[in-house]
Amino acid sequence: MKAIYWMTIGLFFMSVAVVAGVPASSAGQFSADVSYLPGKFVVMLEPGAPQLQTDQSQNGAPMTGVRSIDELCRQYDVINVSPYYPGRLTKPALVRVASRLYIFTLDKGRKANQIVPLFAADPNIRSAELIAPAHLCYTPNDPLISLQWQFERTQTLAAWDVVRADTTKHSVIAIIDTGINYDHEDMAANIWVNPGEDLNGNGIYDPEDINGLDDDDNGFIDDIIGWNFTDHDNDPMEEFVHGTGVAGCASEVTDNGIMGAGIGFSAKLMALKAVSSIDQIQDGYIAMLYAAENGACIINCSWGISVYAEYQQAIIDAVWDEDVLIVASAGSSGEVIYPAAYDHVMAVAATDENDHAAYFSTIGEWIDICAPGVNLYMLWGDEFSVLSGTSFSSAFVSGVAALVRAWYPDLTNSQVEQLIKDAADNIDDVNPGHEGELGAGRINAAACFTTEIPESEPLPRQIALFANCPNPFNASTQIRFDLIEENKVTIEIFNILGEKIATVADGYYPAGSHSLIWDATAQPTGLYFYQIRTAKASFAKKCLLLK
Repeated sequence: MKAIYWMTIGLFFMSVAVVAGVPASSAGQFSADVSYLPGKFVVMLEPGAPQLQTDQSQNGAPMTGVRSIDELCRQYDVINVSPYYPGRLTKPALVRVASRLYIFTLDKGRKANQIVPLFAADPNIRSAELIAPAHLCYTPNDPLISLQWQFERTQTLAAWDVVRADTTKHSVIAIIDTGINYDHEDMAANIWVNPGEDLNGNGIYDPEDINGLDDDDNGFIDDIIGWNFTDHDNDPMEEFVHGTGVAGCASEVTDNGIMGAGIGFSAKLMALKAVSSIDQIQDGYIAMLYAAENGACIINCSWGISVYAEYQQAIIDAVWDEDVLIVASAGSSGEVIYPAAYDHVMAVAATDENDHAAYFSTIGEWIDICAPGVNLYMLWGDEFSVLSGTSFSSAFVSGVAALVRAWYPDLTNSQVEQLIKDAADNIDDVNPGHEGELGAGRINAAACFTTEIPESEPLPRQIALFANCPNPFNASTQIRFDLIEENKVTIEIFNILGEKIATVADGYYPAGSHSLIWDATAQPTGLYFYQIRTAKASFAKKCLLLK
């Protein structure tokens, strides 16, 4: 069924009733109390509809190749039609959704809210929706002296007894926010470096990597540490103070004798700047596609809006299908907000030092998990400050997910999410009257490594990677994998520092079962990771070399 949803933005305290995943307002409803981009809207084509041409025009009007849409463009002064995602995608689920999405730009003076219903009625179009930047989920309060109480409350120190240091570098958290102060002395070592753009292969962002070329052919030039979707360049430096604080909660450099710590310890941070003004995120869903395409295994969204959009759920579904976990803050408006309330997103509420629901945090039956969010001693800009907000609660959950994905690299996103929930401490008893509104409870990082692993849900897989044999091993071990169909397969070995030390396979293999030998005679005793990649999927497992 075709649906028309109005994508708008405003303060969290809007009077729009919604239920998770379903817009409550009637189709076509518009509120003057919210803002949106006046001259643009997003079109999602029906499945099977012909793709639109985006580089053709006639007398200044775009020619999409679909006659009915061309007539609408001419009649209502559309001056440009462009693909929703500006780069190149290769992962199948991302390609499927992005190939149906387009941004339509109107001539000056035309109002998108008046024109969107007319496009939505076209039989080739699944939905036409306004574009609304989302608000950052930050709730300021008076500074109080409190030194990172969240680690004791969430048993993070005990979790670090299991997994810490370089092992955690195998997890990549995409921080979609106002940018990150990637030069900060307590952030720089944890900033993700795009291996396809790291020309000298040293894993460091340095001038030698900048050559003005798209070396990894992903549609972005010199995207060495992420991308700036605000200014469309490769510098995602924080513009408004928020993103660095979020990134620090997720994975501030830990055990380096500087300032504070982050739950993710050494998890890598992909810097994706998507801010349109001091408190608005505009291109967050485009950034999600980038993150999933370029190797993030977790995406943190400390922002939201109380209006549903069908194309955004479609993007999230595609990202989920590519085995990426999305974590989002529940906000402080008292309303259901998105992306937190979308399917396949972990919705995070905030708690205080005593496990009480934060006075400002939205709670409800749609919440998945809680995490510390009150009086947090944390990195903020260049300083350390005491702050509160569900933005930071979301980042803590992303950090815990990074620990889990580093220690259990073969778990799916569904298993990681369920494990975090199963390991959480139930806090209903200290929140009377709010039973069932705090999700699985407050995160417990240590319990993630003592709780039984959830059963894997069947996912559309093209490959299966099995445990190596023998393991532990001395000198050599067998790596086995299955292919459903012929694929180009790459199998690489990484040490605990995240450095690639060997390539076991790089070529085409037919459908069926295969086994290869990794000869590690030249390598020292230690923990290693082996990763298999095709154009459609990527999986990793751990192995132990003992000499």
